[in-house]
Amino acid sequence: MRVAEIVHFDASKKISSQLVADDIPTSINENGFIEKGGFYISLKDAKGTRVVLKLNDMEAVDLAERILQAYREHISKEYALAQKRKSAP
Repeated sequence: MRVAEIVHFDASKKISSQLVADDIPTSINENGFIEKGGFYISLKDAKGTRVVLKLNDMEAVDLAERILQAYREHISKEYALAQKRKSAP
């Protein structure tokens, strides 16, 4: 299942980069054992060069948490800078 697709374009409206995240669902193998799920993260540049990284569930959760934490820090800093700008004479 496609989780996300992010496409960036250059000034001439050609694709400059693309990120795709696909889900690998948990399943049962032919021996009846659980195969843990994960995610494929695919990056492609303007030349079409593609790199695919397979993340297990824990790696994906860790990455998501780190991105959320960095995002919260961005928002906090942006708010502080906006407050500083408002109080400037």
